[in-house]
Amino acid sequence: MAGSADVDARRLTALAYFMMLSIGAIFSLAGVTTKQIAAFFAVDTALVGYVFTLFSVGYSAAIFGNGFLLDRVDIGRETALAAAAAGLAALAATLLPSMAAFAAAIFAYGVFLGVLCSVGYFIIVNLYDEAARAAKMNVLNFFYSAGSVAAPVLAGQALQYGAGWQAVFQATVPLAFATAVWAFCSRFALRPAPRKTEAADDRSRWGWPVYVAGAALICYVISEMTFTYWLVTYMMDRLAADVATGGLALSLFWVTMGLGRLAAGPLIARLGIVPYICGISVLAAGAFAALLTADTPMRALWLTAVMGAGYSGLFPTIVAFGTQLVAGPSPRLTTFFLTVGAVGGIAALLLSSWLKQVAGVGTVMTFAASLLVVMALLVWASGRGRRCPAGSEE
Repeated sequence: MAGSADVDARRLTALAYFMMLSIGAIFSLAGVTTKQIAAFFAVDTALVGYVFTLFSVGYSAAIFGNGFLLDRVDIGRETALAAAAAGLAALAATLLPSMAAFAAAIFAYGVFLGVLCSVGYFIIVNLYDEAARAAKMNVLNFFYSAGSVAAPVLAGQALQYGAGWQAVFQATVPLAFATAVWAFCSRFALRPAPRKTEAADDRSRWGWPVYVAGAALICYVISEMTFTYWLVTYMMDRLAADVATGGLALSLFWVTMGLGRLAAGPLIARLGIVPYICGISVLAAGAFAALLTADTPMRALWLTAVMGAGYSGLFPTIVAFGTQLVAGPSPRLTTFFLTVGAVGGIAALLLSSWLKQVAGVGTVMTFAASLLVVMALLVWASGRGRRCPAGSEE
């Protein structure tokens, strides 16, 4: 029986990794295809940015709402249905003729991918104990990065050689249907018993450092999503790069981010959580500042790679740091940080699209760079005011 349980755990873990790989690939396509979508519908790129904000709204709402369903529904069936519906939404986005219909399909796409994301995190949190969970979380985020590496460069090359943005989105449909088949054919379900952690889940006992850490996470998400969404447009408008070069830059960013996530564990063990976060955020901010003064696409490529290393471990490490600010494991606190991150995704496209509209893409990128500094200061303040240092380092 133990051997069968281990096999089931490995299958579920592999499914979670595959879902995050697919989500990473899909998320990274928005920035590569923005100019082509805008040209197709004859609208400004800022309007396309607003439309993709709906994607993040649906994604965030699904992550929050599905938290109330995960212990009440059959996880396998829910995953299969959500994945199949995501594939259909992607097809609808490419086939419907109007901008309004495209926006509705993109919103639905975000909803179903949000369900898959929450299931992926749910699998890891409930299969592994505290000792193994951090490592598995980093690997989970590594697979997200891996999907984000391959998709922009492939999409950029496809667009460069004449493929339409519709074909790029349609290429994600097999990933969704493969997830649906995998989940539907699996004969195991994840139904963990709820854990009693009332003290940790009592929000009145969280203390202000938890909310400061949440604000830091929002700053990170807005900075990363703003950068990855507008990088290709920035390079095309400011550096006269072609779409393939912009896609390659975005892929380099995700390559170094993935490698940095694999290296995060040993670095955190040596430096401590707060010094690690502050150190790599300084690296990212410095490379970002240099990128804003770059005058050739080649220089921008190398600086983007450095930025990926700087951004690499920030999201999972801030989440891990925040969940250690109370005296015990807290499912509600974990959900709080995931929801905060999702809200940051909504704010990212909304704010950056507005800035692009009123001040230009250069201001957008400067805004994203400045948030890294704010984030590091918030993490430092939260670390200084932490109420429960057990299990983490300062």
